[in-house]
Amino acid sequence: MKIAFVSTRNAVRSIVAEAVARKISRLALLSPDIYSAGVEPADRVPEEVKELLKEKGYPVEKLQPKGLSSIPYESIDLLITLSPEARDLCPYSEKHMRREHWMLEEVKALRREELLKLLEQLEGLMKGLFKIS
Repeated sequence: MKIAFVSTRNAVRSIVAEAVARKISRLALLSPDIYSAGVEPADRVPEEVKELLKEKGYPVEKLQPKGLSSIPYESIDLLITLSPEARDLCPYSEKHMRREHWMLEEVKALRREELLKLLEQLEGLMKGLFKIS
């Protein structure tokens, strides 16, 4: 199974979602291919995001912003959009088995409290997605 998380810039929401999904899917003894992308990708992942993920035990080495053309978009089974822009700009594909939109607030100030709230929100959503408690 191939899962993609898409946000506007692929710098915060979808990057955190990718990291969390990789770890939680392994805890669920699953091994999906997990991707993230942005409809208008940023140049880099903010250091604040990387630092929090590292602190919470998530690998960050391969996390970098990328566009839709950098992932196997047409062969994605589950596409999850994380911003209104991604929801509206991601092309529909008949090959996608499922498409969902998770409404997550944009983290604008990159304050620790905001990032932690996003991380906790995504951990809860991933546990539901991968059916673990």
